[in-house]
Amino acid sequence: MKSLSVISLSLASVFSATTLAFDADRLSGELILATGYHSTNSVLSTEGDAKINDLNSNGSHTNDFIVMPLGSVSYDLGTERNHRVYLGTSRDDLAVGDLAFEIGYQYDFANGTQIDIAFLPTVMSGEVWSNPYDTESARTKEDVDGHAYRLKVVNIMNTGLSLDMAYAKSEVDNEGIEYQALHRDSETYYIKTSYQTMVNQYSGIIASFAYTHRDAEGKAETYDQYKTEATYFMQLDAHSLALTASYAYREYDAINPIFDKVREDDRYKLFLSYEYANFMGWQNWNLVSFAGVNSTVSNINFYESDEYVSTIGLSYRF
Repeated sequence: MKSLSVISLSLASVFSATTLAFDADRLSGELILATGYHSTNSVLSTEGDAKINDLNSNGSHTNDFIVMPLGSVSYDLGTERNHRVYLGTSRDDLAVGDLAFEIGYQYDFANGTQIDIAFLPTVMSGEVWSNPYDTESARTKEDVDGHAYRLKVVNIMNTGLSLDMAYAKSEVDNEGIEYQALHRDSETYYIKTSYQTMVNQYSGIIASFAYTHRDAEGKAETYDQYKTEATYFMQLDAHSLALTASYAYREYDAINPIFDKVREDDRYKLFLSYEYANFMGWQNWNLVSFAGVNSTVSNINFYESDEYVSTIGLSYRF
């Protein structure tokens, strides 16, 4: 894509300008290795049963042991080190339960504002059932290819107000659904505004509102979503935690031809992240733990689901 080429060339030029003058002191980042447990009963999950007998019940629970290698690395630029290139998973996203690999560039202005431009090459990729509604035979998996672009304006003029915007595109390799109204190739537009305020010197709250529009090939897969979210964060001595709760209402554009009604979802999330710095006296080694639950309540039983995740691991900051 042309836009991808522009971003790639821009990042390449920044890297090229600094390659000959590489300074290890400008390099920083974090490496995380966590293990844990993941469970879901979503009938749409490709980790669940390939064969389903009817469309009126949730899928069976799948329970998996997971290993999560995560982290990020950044390299400061300029004599004042007020801008940088980076890649990896943002700690801010990870703290609220969002996993997204990014390649990006940040610039810090003197008035406190930060501009963050990123390309997310894998956030929309994964696997889906070619035809998740097939009750006659075992369902087969298909790859989803996609990517996203993101622009964040953080802490605008030191007010605590931030703006997050993104555009994403995804395509199913071989769409197996009979009804075109349910075809899933899509473009997605996202905008989020948030405000951070301190409760005291140790803790604060981030409140946000987000709007998402997914323009899918199938009108019954096209939706508008409205989401509110609040995060309470605290840091006291070596301990830090963030507790996030969110609610989203999602309304689809057209009648689902299989269930003969317009789909509406209520989506709930509760997520907790915890960190213990310099664990057991090990300098720069931190104990990290993440736990969360996502629940979707729908007017169509087929789309209802619950998802649980709990992990523990170590991180190393450099």
